Parts: sequence; C-alpha cells; structure tokens
Amino acid sequence: MIHTLPRGRHTVVALIFICLLAGTVQSQETFTRLNGPVEIDIPATGVPTIQAQSEADAAFAIGYMHARDRLFQMDYTRRLADGTVSELLGSAALSTDIQLRTLGFKRSADKSLRAFSPETRVILQGYADGVNSWLKNNPLPPEYAGLEITQVRNWLPIDSVAIAKLVAFNLSNDLDEIDNTIALSTFQQVGAQAGFDGTALYFEDLYRAAPPDDRVSVPGFLGITQNKKSDDIATSASAQDENTVATLNYDAIDMALAHQIADVWNNQPILSALKGGPDSDKGSNVWAISADRSDTGYPLIANDPHLSLGYPSTFYPLHVNVVSDNQEVLNVSGVGFPGAPVVAQGCNTTLCWGSTVHPIDETDFFFETIQTNLFGLPSHTVYKGQVEPVIWIFQSYFVNQIGDGVDDNIKRQNVGYDAGGITFIVPRRLDGPILSLDLANKRAVSMQYTGFAATKEIEAFFEMAKAADLAAFEVALTKFDFGSQNFGVADVFGNIAYLTGGEIPVREDLQTLNAPDGVPPMFIRDGSGNSLNEWMMVGNPQLNQSTPFEIIPVDEMPNLINPASGYIANANNDPVGVSIDNNVLNQLRPGGGLYYISQGMYSSYRQGRLDRLAQAALADGGTVGTAEMQAWQANNQLLDAELIMPYVMQALNRAAAEDAWPGIAQFLADPRLGPVSELFANWDYSTPTGLAEGYDPGGNPFAPQEPDSITIGHSSAATIYSLWRSLAIGNTIDATIDGLDSAIGQDVIGPNRPGNRDSFNAFKNLLDAFPQQKGVGASGINFFTNPEAPTPEDARDFVILGSLKQALDLLASDEFAPAFNNSTNPTDYRWGKLHRIVFSHPLGSTLSVPNGLFGLRTVPGLQGVARAGGYQVLDASTHSVRGKTLDGFMFGSGPARRFYASMNPSGINATQIIPGGQSGVITSGPQYVNQLVFWLVNAYQTLFIDAEFVRTIADEKILLSPAGN
Repeated sequence: MIHTLPRGRHTVVALIFICLLAGTVQSQETFTRLNGPVEIDIPATGVPTIQAQSEADAAFAIGYMHARDRLFQMDYTRRLADGTVSELLGSAALSTDIQLRTLGFKRSADKSLRAFSPETRVILQGYADGVNSWLKNNPLPPEYAGLEITQVRNWLPIDSVAIAKLVAFNLSNDLDEIDNTIALSTFQQVGAQAGFDGTALYFEDLYRAAPPDDRVSVPGFLGITQNKKSDDIATSASAQDENTVATLNYDAIDMALAHQIADVWNNQPILSALKGGPDSDKGSNVWAISADRSDTGYPLIANDPHLSLGYPSTFYPLHVNVVSDNQEVLNVSGVGFPGAPVVAQGCNTTLCWGSTVHPIDETDFFFETIQTNLFGLPSHTVYKGQVEPVIWIFQSYFVNQIGDGVDDNIKRQNVGYDAGGITFIVPRRLDGPILSLDLANKRAVSMQYTGFAATKEIEAFFEMAKAADLAAFEVALTKFDFGSQNFGVADVFGNIAYLTGGEIPVREDLQTLNAPDGVPPMFIRDGSGNSLNEWMMVGNPQLNQSTPFEIIPVDEMPNLINPASGYIANANNDPVGVSIDNNVLNQLRPGGGLYYISQGMYSSYRQGRLDRLAQAALADGGTVGTAEMQAWQANNQLLDAELIMPYVMQALNRAAAEDAWPGIAQFLADPRLGPVSELFANWDYSTPTGLAEGYDPGGNPFAPQEPDSITIGHSSAATIYSLWRSLAIGNTIDATIDGLDSAIGQDVIGPNRPGNRDSFNAFKNLLDAFPQQKGVGASGINFFTNPEAPTPEDARDFVILGSLKQALDLLASDEFAPAFNNSTNPTDYRWGKLHRIVFSHPLGSTLSVPNGLFGLRTVPGLQGVARAGGYQVLDASTHSVRGKTLDGFMFGSGPARRFYASMNPSGINATQIIPGGQSGVITSGPQYVNQLVFWLVNAYQTLFIDAEFVRTIADEKILLSPAGN
C-alpha cells in the first residue's frame, strides 16, 4: 500500500508503522435518518470506503466520517463562509467577518441551493444528517475546550454550498484589481511629475503580463499566435500603453475608496490568505500521457494541487461505492473538502481527473455614484442618469468572549451601519456588494463576480464522479461555473484531454469596440454608464450556463483532446499564449471582438520544467512510465536558476578577463568566489536539503541518511543562489523604487512595489533585454545605475557579483549563525537549514506540526522541518524571493495532494498522498500525521477503487443501520 520507500529493512519498518496505526474495531450504530444499511471499511491507511445503497445514505456516511475526523476544520471553514469566525476565535476576527459577510458566500449559496435539482438537495440533506448524527452522540474535539465552547450548531445543506463557494473564491478571485488600480495610478501620477513613463513602468517594467518562459498548453489554439489585431490597432507590447490603456484619471476620493479595500484585505491575515495574489503559490500541476507514448500501454495521468499547507490538511481522502438493485450507481475514490459530500479530484471505474487553477478574469469592480436617504445611508446608485435602488441587508455580529471562564459566552457587537452593520447590494452587479463608501462625496466601489450567481459547482462534482466517458465528463464540466480550473482527464478507453471550466463574462467595450472604453477590466471601471464597461446581456446561451450575462462560449475555452504530441500539461501557465507578447488585449475572437480571458501574470517555471521533461522523454519515439510520473512530481530543479545562471557565469568570466574593469575584477579577490563558481558549474539546479535531518524525495522518513558530497554541493549551490536572487532583486528593482521615492521626497511607489513573482520576472526581463536596452526599462528608468562603471555591461555585472559577495557575507553573519555558525565555507550552507516548513493550525503551535509529539526530524534551534524544494519548482514549495533572514526562506504552500494513475481497463492503478493525517483530531494519535511522514519524502499510498478488496483488508469496520433494522 505504500510505494517508493527504499527497499529492505526500512521498508519493513514503514509497514510495521502502518500496521500499528490500524485498529481492530467493529462497531454498529442505528440512525433514524438512514434509509438503508451503510458499511464503512477502514484499512490501515485510515481512508474510509463507504458502501451504501443510495447516494443520500452514502452522503450521510461521508458527513458522519467528516465530523468524526475533521469537525473543527469543517466548522471553522463554515464560519469563514458565513462570516461568523469571531464567534469562534474572538474579537480579532471581527473585521474578517465584516468583509466575508459583505461578500456574502451564504447569500449566493442560497441562490445555488434553490437552483439545484431535487436529487442534489436530498444528497446535501443526507450529508447534513450524518454530520448532525455524529454531533448528537459524541464529544467535541479538543480545540473547542480552549475556546470555551461546549456546543456547535447543527449542520445545514447551505453550509456545504457556502463552503464550496468559499473554496472556489479562494482559487479564482482577483481582488488584485484593487491593488492594480492603486499601483498604476500612483506610477502615472509620479511619472508625470518626475519625468518617467509611469504606464510603461507598470506594464513593461514591473507588472508584466508576459511570462518569463513561453511554454503553453495548447499551441496555436484559435490561431492565437497569428490572430492578432490589425495594424490600425495596437499589436505590440510597447504599443499597448498608448492604445489600450488610458491614464487612470481617478481623483483623490476614488483612490481613497480603493485604499479602504486594499488596507483591510492586505493587512488581515485570514483575508490576505483568501485573497492570494502574486506572493502565494496557490496553483497545481496536471499532465497526462497518451496510451501510445506510455510504457504501460495505457494512458497515464498525474496531478498535484497546490494550496495552503495548514493543519489539518485541506483535503479528506475517501472512497464511495453505491450499489442499488444490483446496479453500481457510483464508485469514486479520491479527495474532497471536509464540509461537502464531493470528490473534487479522483477516479471512478473508467476515468481519472485532476485540476489546476486557471486565473481567468471573472470579476470586475466599479466606481459608483450613490444617492443617500435622510439618514445619510446609500439608497440608490446612479446609472446613465437614472437612479437604481440599493438593497439593504442588516447584519448582527457576535464575538466569543475567550478567557472569561464562561462557556459559550457569545456577545453581540455594535458595528455601525456604514461600517458593516448593513450590507449594501447593487442589483446591477449580479447582486454584488458595495465594498467601500464615501458618504460625504456620495461615491462607492461595487463588485461584480460570476460567483454571485446560482452556480452549480457541487452538481458538477457529483456528475464528474459518475461520468462514464469523456463526453459525459465534458457535460458535467459545463456546471463548473466559477473558480475556474484547468482539468486533465484520462480514461480507460485510451483518451487524454485538457479542458477548462468556468464562465468568463464578455465585456461590452471589448466585444463591440475591440478596445477598452476607458480603463481595461484589470482596474476599477466606470459604473456610471458613461462608458461601455458593463457585462453584455446574454445572446448566445451556453449549456448549463449560470451567469445571466454573455460568456465566452465553451468551444472557445482552452481545450485539447488526444494531441499528436502524446501529452497534455498545465501548471497554471498561460494555456494558449494570450500573454506571451505582454499584451492580453490584442487577440481577436473568431466571430469578432477581443478574446479576453485573463489579466495574464500566469505562473511559468513549473510548466517550463514539466514541458521540457515531457519533450525530452518522448523525443525519438521515447515512452513514459509511472516511474517518470513519480520522478517529475518530485522534481525540485530550479528552472529560474537554469535560465538566469548564464548571466552569473558570464559576469564571473568577464571579471576574470585581463582587461576587466577593476570594479568587477575586485570581487574575484574573495577566496570564496572560486569554490562558489565551481559549485555553480557542477550544479544540476536541484534543491536537496543536504541534511541527515532533512526530508528529500526517496528518503526514508523513519531514519536519517547522511548526504553524499554531490548532494551537499547541489544543496549549497541552491542556498547561495537563492540568497543571491533576493539580494539581486533588492539591488535592482527595490533600490530603483527606493531611489524614485527618495528623489520626490515621498514614500509612494515603495508601498506598490511588485510581489515575488512580478519582481523576479521584472529582474529577469531586464537581463534578457539587456543587449538592446542596456538595463533601461521601457519607462526610461535605468535599473543598473552605476556612475563609475565604464559600460552598461560593467554596471550590470557589478550588481550581479556584488550581490553574490553580499550573499556570502550574509550567510557567514550572525543573522544566519543558528544555521551556519558563522562559517565561511560555502559547502556548509545546506539548503535544508533555510528551506523549512511548519504545518500551522489556526489555533497555534500546540496543534501545529511539528510539535514534539510525533517524532518528525528537526534541526536543533530551527523551527519547522527541513525539506527539498524552492521557488516555483515542480514539487511546489515556493518561498519569498526577498528572503534575507534565517526564517525568510520558509514556505507554507505546496501539494495538498499528490496523485498519479495508469488507466488499465481491467482496473485503474492509482496512488495518492496528502500532507497530514486522515484525522484532524490530535487525540487520534498517529492518525494525526499518518500520511504526512510519507508525503515529506514523496511516497504514496494506494488509491483503492475496488470496494470488495477493501472489505477484505479493513482493520476497522463501522456499520450504520436505519432505525428498526
């Protein structure tokens, strides 16, 4: 059941460990809400197989098991979705509640619930009954004791729908439009004063839409690479500024409204995590190999979704088998979200699917003019000179009084009507909320989002689980309305496919004018009706469409079935190439209008590595097997280093030349540079921990293993490069921004400096364009200024080599002494002493991992566990690219599940693993971490699809019976 561990004695130890996790418990319980008997078989892995005679009864058992193993997690998520976290965590969460209540996941969940089929509502009620049956007869998990809570309200079907809405929002929202507006407006205003092109500074220099690597998933889709706009409209990246982006002439009132939203969402930890953005690594990898290019003779598929690596794990593995009247109705195995009876990623008996985030633009924000009533509160918005009523929803907030020694002491809070006490809804915006208000000047910002409609993503998951073939899966996908995902699918009939789910609204101006009317949709737009900024009314309805506006048709959404290349792959990269030229507003739809699906700014390096691996393996008739699938999923080579290291080696070589400028030649006098240069020259760009205490792919999770000299070299190179990267960005991007602020005597550009992804993309673009631009951006700003350098190339190399020396000095400093003991020996700089992770629980360190209870290996004096990986590697483990401190390279997002499968018609062979335990209850003992130990070394567990086989190996059996039986 456990794969990829070293053979021999250590494997036996691992198997003994698993056996010790297993119980021999058999229990039987009776419930009035059940219609028929349910059997739950639990093998040593802890993953339940549920066998029932109806989907509603199966849902009951899922709810029962979710409550048993993950009650606090699902209750916490439910409270996020309905904006009642402060009733759990206290007053610190009140501002979070106000914002989440304003967005209104529960309001939109109510729309969806009403639109579901009767069968779906029965299943959701069955799930709620299962949760409540557990609640009625069992004590609460230990988290509640510390919060002084002794009772949890019953589960309702709408809770599951609201959680689904929250999860989709977490994966798809683009609240960055608020930050974009603030940044571009600031750049333009300062540029006008200081003499640089602020628009170019934003689009061309710092916030580039173009990826740093140009691999796409579907080359030539819709003729994107040729289907550019004609010469009379902007076609080049440089022309974008003049032709497709207007100056953001927002006044101080409007900018204050934007800042209101940004200040709350960027400064509240829970909201910031939900928002995501360029500093997060929420994404995924998915790929599939066709049968004729697989060494098994069957299609292969792999997937690893990247989410926050908190505790308990995001996903709950399970297997559901429903047989009614001797007919198999459902047999699906995979992972779902605690709180909803769905399998979000998994396999049935004929196909498997996985997914990655596709950051489509399904959200717009609008500046509104409002009218107020006698109380000074918003009563109407104004559109084309006509008033339109605003809907009021009164809110009541309650806060848990933690620490007063009184159980269940929840007190009402006084929140002003204009501060969240009333949610103001704008019907024109798909019943979207007003997010910020200026009552004195009668201005507001509203939000329009496809997720506010009666979406049916839960039904999509139900239908995917039962899809008998690829065609049925495609139909199910038409109900996946928002939270857009790229789906990889493989079936036992020999098919592989890449499909996209989600509804993208068609904007009036982009469709009718072939250009933005005013500002484009990646910024706050004009809600007055004076510009063509609205979503178009439906003229071409799509199958199962939920958004009541025109959307991009299904056949124009990126897709690829059984390609001649023999593989499909997506890793949150630009799937069809709309951003490759740094302009997402210059492609045409086949029937006219702009093909606008996203703001660009996709991930790039993971797809770049994946595409290179696939092409190399399949070249000259090569094939791919499960060993390669597993190795690719564990790949931790830095593609960014591979692409940028030539510039470092070039600088070292130029400094060694006889006629080198002394300014760069001086660096070679440092005795450390020779060994570092040798490390770099021999580096394969991998990122091993270099530690016996570390967790590396293929290692033994139960016994330390000393690394060999080659591994140590790679590990040390990874450390030095990663710190060099941080300092090089600081010495170019950050130093230039600081210099601009210093020149004008105001700290205005600094607060809008780009995040991880955009900063490094900007730095790499400056190096790539150096032969032409000599370090000068499109804005006219030189990012490699050095008045003493005789040539621009010398100024560039001074930054490169100076940053390298700074990195070595810093690694030997007191800041890093707990890791490296002030050593000046480059081979002492083992990457695992910096690249560490803590799996954090919402309630803090006692419930987080490691916590001293489960024997995970740690490095003395350093928090967390050491793990291989790095910035945008395939085995996702991204850290800050501005890390300069001992803990600055820790990471918190990564694969929430690893999975791969071979689609054998006689029985799908599949494996999976999650980064945690099946149970989120710390008193469950080893089940709290039973999968984490294997996840850390890229090992797997079998994903069972044969229910009868699981029955024969089960160590725990739970029988649920209807009353009277």
